[in-house]
Amino acid sequence: MAAAQARFSTESSLKGPQAMELLDEAISLVRKTPLAILSIYYLGAIPYCLMLIYFWFDMSQSVDAQAHLAVETLVLAGAYFWMKTFQAVFSRQLLVLLEGGRDDPWTFQRWINTALIQIVYGGSLFIVYPLSILAGIPFAWVNGFYHNVSIMGTRPQSTLASTFKEAAGLARLWPKQNHLLIGIQLIASVVLFLNLAIFFTSLPQLLSMFFGIETVFTENESTWNNSSFYLDVFIFCFLIINPINKAIYALRCFYGQARINGADIDAALRHLHVMRNPPAAIGSSALVLVLLLLVPCARADDSAAATPPPVPSVRHLDPTAEKLNQAIESTLRKDEFSWRLPRPAVSAEQDGIVLRTFRGFLHFLKDSTEGIFKMIGKFLEWLLARENKDSSTSNHSFSIGDVPWRALAWILIIVLLLVLLYGLIRLVRHAPKMNDLQSVDASPVRTVDLEAEEVRADDLPEDSWLKLAQELIDRGEFRLALRALYLATLSFLARSELVRLAPAKSNRDYLQEMTRRLRGNTAAAGFFRENINLFEASWYGTHDVTSAVLDSMRVNHQQVRSHAAA
Repeated sequence: MAAAQARFSTESSLKGPQAMELLDEAISLVRKTPLAILSIYYLGAIPYCLMLIYFWFDMSQSVDAQAHLAVETLVLAGAYFWMKTFQAVFSRQLLVLLEGGRDDPWTFQRWINTALIQIVYGGSLFIVYPLSILAGIPFAWVNGFYHNVSIMGTRPQSTLASTFKEAAGLARLWPKQNHLLIGIQLIASVVLFLNLAIFFTSLPQLLSMFFGIETVFTENESTWNNSSFYLDVFIFCFLIINPINKAIYALRCFYGQARINGADIDAALRHLHVMRNPPAAIGSSALVLVLLLLVPCARADDSAAATPPPVPSVRHLDPTAEKLNQAIESTLRKDEFSWRLPRPAVSAEQDGIVLRTFRGFLHFLKDSTEGIFKMIGKFLEWLLARENKDSSTSNHSFSIGDVPWRALAWILIIVLLLVLLYGLIRLVRHAPKMNDLQSVDASPVRTVDLEAEEVRADDLPEDSWLKLAQELIDRGEFRLALRALYLATLSFLARSELVRLAPAKSNRDYLQEMTRRLRGNTAAAGFFRENINLFEASWYGTHDVTSAVLDSMRVNHQQVRSHAAA
């Protein structure tokens, strides 16, 4: 296995590589990773992601979710530790690839030891991570620690104590770089999430536009708006971003250990040693060693001799060195490396008038912003400072300095806050309520065709459906009145955000959604279930619609309103 060529010197290893440089090298490392090593990561991640999707969908949609909870949670936990173990092996292989050496054989005992360490530390992750996020400041160190555990806990001789010590020590290195990398990855994850979401939502439209293929997603656009879709997009982002994240912390561990054992120099020497002509490389090394041994003898002989003539200022390079320099320069001029070279300096006189104007505007904004913040800072310092009055000058005549300016400033701030609070309260109290906007005082005109299948519950507000049902009852159209009463109940549930209306949903889907959102309020769900049975038996079945059926629908509607509001 060839070593990945190190880009940073020992000096940069001591100071820590820059965040963007480390991110660039991590992406390059993942791209150059052999498929056999990359498959180790996905062999562990894909089963867990599939199990997580199934668990999420079953718990959010299945009626028997409570009965499946224990077994599916246990399987999901096993899939999670399976993933953590394979992620650890993947991270270890990345580190071995950077070091350029050979890894110890993966025996059964080593697999078991790695899995146990990942189970112990991976199990605590769900407790420590949320606490660190709430605290805010230690999150970067905690995040680095758990990634380091995946790497340092895979050695044959690793123990819980040694893994903790090494991972914690490496997590403390280069905190600025660590925070910047987390911020960059967070922004990249959000951008990738939005791009994937847009791609998946536009794919059915493209199929319909170019190939005429109609799917449930083109017939009902609200199908995308569910938690399962967002989870799927998040998992795709995870499978793309996380290998790069593992490579970042493998590089951090590599350069962190190089501060002690010089692993970066060893890897660079290995890379130079692997040449097309190994005997020539060995001969060159022997020649250099012999020359180094002869240098002290030459210096001893020259000390007794006369003063040597001055050395010419012109340095004659070895033809091999000249060829090497030319090869390096030609390589750096290639497109894949030239973008990393510094840009040539351009004097301000060479800039155009537009660029100079824009640059002056930016400087003006920067100076103005700094001036404003300095003024605010000085005002806060003056406001929060304690007054120190000199007792020796307490009997002098009144002056403008005796005015309690700090107290007056505090009073003014409090008054402004109270005025803003009063205005906000008045705005909230006098804002038009949703119920007032949806109420209709006048008798509605029948503007919907209740015989049509495309009639939706949100075509009219609840009160309009009830008044329309009463009109139909007066006319003797009991069957249409039955549907108007049922749509009135659906309109109320949608306005109360207990259901989300969609053409693809059935009445049973609405019942399950209502039951889930009411969280155990079985009374309201029971009355709504009875209304569904009455409606379907008469509208889709052969049962007659009588006044008793309509009275039951009205009573159940009122019961749903009262119990759902409670």
